[in-house]
Amino acid sequence: MKLFGFVLGSVLVVSLAGAVGAAPERNSCGCYKDGATCFCDKKAKCGCPGDCEPKGCEAQRDKELQKEIDAETKKAAASGHRSSGGDDEESPKSKQAESTSAKASSGHKMTAAQSKQLAKLLDLYLGDHPDARGKSIEDVRNDVSGH
Repeated sequence: MKLFGFVLGSVLVVSLAGAVGAAPERNSCGCYKDGATCFCDKKAKCGCPGDCEPKGCEAQRDKELQKEIDAETKKAAASGHRSSGGDDEESPKSKQAESTSAKASSGHKMTAAQSKQLAKLLDLYLGDHPDARGKSIEDVRNDVSGH
């Protein structure tokens, strides 16, 4: 009987050691694959793209990438408008200049800030339309307003 207990105990120890040794190896995220299924520990973290990782990591990466793209697009648009004046920006600025000049022609005196803004708008317009440098202000105003 003692021999049977010893053999049974040895078999049990060997089988437990085999079960522990057969445990799947986890990646640096704390996950492992069993066939096509991914299993992760409770404390698993993102950081293993293309490998087994917790649910939501891919969506989180996509969201962060979209934020970066939006930020870079916004920077590029702002940079493009500053350097070229931009066609899209021309209409509102032209309308502001027209509004400012309409106020000036109606007898209201422009403030220093309005005068400075008008000068900037004129510089932007003349930068895009160098042939307008020889025209009078009335001609430029008519060109901008479309009359």
